[in-house]
Amino acid sequence: MTYACEDCGFLFCRVGSIKECPFCEKPNIRPATEEEIGMLEKLLEQGKPSLKIKEGETL
Repeated sequence: MTYACEDCGFLFCRVGSIKECPFCEKPNIRPATEEEIGMLEKLLEQGKPSLKIKEGETL
């Protein structure tokens, strides 16, 4: 599932439940909107080497 942080705006994917943002560590997270999911997918499609994801890591 894709989430968005209400405090810092960080977009990330996680499997299972999540209680806080992995970037700012605040608890104000929510499911990402379709627009946010689309933006994140476009960024990942750009293929930047620093965005390679391994199992268990955040986007």
